[in-house]
Amino acid sequence: MQQSMEEILDKLVKEIKLDQRYLEYIDAEKKLHTKDIECMLKEYQEKLNEYEDLKKYDRYIDNNQLKEEIKSLKKQIGCNNDILDYYRKYHCLNDFLEEITKIVFGNISNQLDLSPYKL
Repeated sequence: MQQSMEEILDKLVKEIKLDQRYLEYIDAEKKLHTKDIECMLKEYQEKLNEYEDLKKYDRYIDNNQLKEEIKSLKKQIGCNNDILDYYRKYHCLNDFLEEITKIVFGNISNQLDLSPYKL
């Protein structure tokens, strides 16, 4: 009995979800859901949004304090082991998924560009 495309894709998705890279990514992502990390990321995003809103008035106001706050938050985020681990696992999973994409779609067309870069 021949499998349909949908069945094959369902099986591929199930296999990906059983892969160690995916499981490690899910575990790392769960660790980001602490009050401290969520507050830090939310505050960082709010400060970035505030800076973007005020950027058009840059020559009229002093944004140095806001820039320093953003820099400090970015440093905290960059030093957080759970966030760093999440990004390592994210990139590892992403590389794995790119390889799968190349295998699945690589022989469709010589003109199909599978590179992540667009010029």
